[in-house]
Amino acid sequence: MGQSKTKKERIENFFNELIPNHSDRKIKLILVTHLLPDRPFFLEALSKIVDIVGIIPKPKSIDNKCLKAIEKKYNVVRVNREELKDPEFSIELVEELVGHEKFIIADMGGYFSKNAEIISNEFEGRFLGVIEDTENGHLKYQDLEYLPCPVFSVARSPLKYPEDILVGYSTVYSAEAVLRERNEILVGKKATVIGYGKIGQHIVRDLIARKVRVSIYDNDMLKMVHGIAEGNEIVTKNQALKDSDLLFCITGNKSLSNADFKKIKKECFIFSITSSDDEFYLDENFPGFTKSKFSPKGITLSKNGSKIHLVNGGNAVNFLHKAVVGNFIFLIQAEILFAVKTLSSKNFSNEFIEIDNETRREIASNWLKNFVFS
Repeated sequence: MGQSKTKKERIENFFNELIPNHSDRKIKLILVTHLLPDRPFFLEALSKIVDIVGIIPKPKSIDNKCLKAIEKKYNVVRVNREELKDPEFSIELVEELVGHEKFIIADMGGYFSKNAEIISNEFEGRFLGVIEDTENGHLKYQDLEYLPCPVFSVARSPLKYPEDILVGYSTVYSAEAVLRERNEILVGKKATVIGYGKIGQHIVRDLIARKVRVSIYDNDMLKMVHGIAEGNEIVTKNQALKDSDLLFCITGNKSLSNADFKKIKKECFIFSITSSDDEFYLDENFPGFTKSKFSPKGITLSKNGSKIHLVNGGNAVNFLHKAVVGNFIFLIQAEILFAVKTLSSKNFSNEFIEIDNETRREIASNWLKNFVFS
């Protein structure tokens, strides 16, 4: 029998079999991404089809060991979302990175959505389009008055679904780990999941399996009806704020504000799965509250007997434990590779575009071959 392949060899084979080398490509790529241990394999595959001229790391999800390795090979650009909202800053940054060449932006969370029209106008004929990874980012581009460029979205791909499931599980895992560090457990707690989308549904299921008393709230009444059909208890937002020991905020769309925090009457732990500035609409001075440090990471807000623990400062709790989803992450990374390749070689109208299901099945088949059947 032949020697079994290492994990590194399996990952490299997976990408190499899907994306042959196109080293003659002159298309530039600006990439917004997490810098986690899986990312170097993805970047290596990307670099075979485009010239990665700038990597913008999401500031709340940087693994320092990964950052050091990536900085040796690529141009890491440390800018934040607020800076990218400035039109002049965005134009200057793009100009500096791409020069006079054609380029693509691979976005994550809609970092470039606010200035997509300005970029499209400034670099007309050279800006080929955007690839968006997340549902949150998809919604930001969708909410624009009109799309100024083609947007390849992988947010709602069937290949994203395994990642969504595992993000749900990793969120509950991290929430329980935080509680156990404080000599508390999930069992018997009263939790409300705010946002009954793909990830929220799996958080609900995992919490129920761990003997948590769970209810749901969503501002979309269709999802509330869906929740009832799944056998879940639904509550109003005010009930959730008043009665919950745990709040899982899973909307990516300003689910709670300072006014909501003032309605919390007891001790409550708040967990998010995205950036705090996406999930919450908060005055960071928290007027009326006494602010203190929360262990292991976050802040505690106290007022009139209530204690609100904003775990990880309102940022994704699963990033406290590296947000591990295993080899499943390579499925959606492969779809992004195909989106980059497609945008590089064809012209598209200004609309949302998805990879066809035949290509997705090819990716899934190759993934099974390398990670399950080999």
